[in-house]
Amino acid sequence: MTKQLFNRKILVKQDDGRQFIDVIEDATHLSWASTVDETLQQRDVDAVITRLADGVFNLNWLGLRGAMSETMDFNRHTLVGVRFDSEKGPQRFAGSVQLLNDDGTPDLSPFTNCQIVLAFWNAFFNRHDVSAVTQYVAPEFIQHNPSIADGAEAFTHYYRVLFGPQGSLRESKRTVVSVADRDDLVYLHVIRQDSPTATEMAEVDIFRVRDGQLVEHWAVKQPFPNHSANGHPMF
Repeated sequence: MTKQLFNRKILVKQDDGRQFIDVIEDATHLSWASTVDETLQQRDVDAVITRLADGVFNLNWLGLRGAMSETMDFNRHTLVGVRFDSEKGPQRFAGSVQLLNDDGTPDLSPFTNCQIVLAFWNAFFNRHDVSAVTQYVAPEFIQHNPSIADGAEAFTHYYRVLFGPQGSLRESKRTVVSVADRDDLVYLHVIRQDSPTATEMAEVDIFRVRDGQLVEHWAVKQPFPNHSANGHPMF
């Protein structure tokens, strides 16, 4: 369970027209209320809340008329669930979910680990915006690249020179071809080109994400070969 989800308002819209505000208080409690009927609500309900994947959560609790099970996908903003109505039996439903800011407007900032890593990657390595480190990288950042010291400050200093007017990476780009995650790790498969005339390289970067910040990094790279024994492309 990510702490970023706790005590956040979630707008839940079901396809049958029902609409609710859910709040996941912690890993075992939630509250919800209808946006149109104030009599339909539950506060501080015992629940089983499970992280199924990055940004995907399953919620189970005893509702007003029977057991409830919902799966919220914050990558696709989708909702699927089943209501075990004590009178009508199982009723399946679908809909959408959207995190809200405190003022009730949609929160469009990166939320899942993959979204956070991609937001940092594009800002930093493609737009060369070193201020992205302040926003996304933890001060105690652990670095496994032997050329860079630990810490967000050292990371910023290293690339500020390379991205500068005379830096060797001032025109570089790193195109993410695929992204995957497991637990708190996010994996990027990247085409790296350090300048418009440089040979492209295949690169894999791995980031550990904790509480919405990048806390650790590994990377390996391999130049594109001139010839391949099997004829398969690198990507």
